Amino acid sequence: MNAIEIIGGVLIMIAAVVITVTVMFQEGKGNGLNALAGSNESSYLGKNKNRSMQATMVRVTKYTGIAFVVITLAVYLISYAMK
Repeated sequence: MNAIEIIGGVLIMIAAVVITVTVMFQEGKGNGLNALAGSNESSYLGKNKNRSMQATMVRVTKYTGIAFVVITLAVYLISYAMK
């Protein structure tokens, strides 16, 4: 293994941990039994969902997932080109 593969592997592991943690902290998309009582879209959190911590977690998960794929492909292509 060369240095690029080691650094890429470490970055992939960090991205995997970040994805796992952010997904675990996210709330479910379905309301379950709460939907029977009425929608919470009229509440303050429902109106400002894009500014909430939940929206931040979704963005972090999305961008970390993209970084994970890009790093994986880059490490593969670089290591393949060196052989």
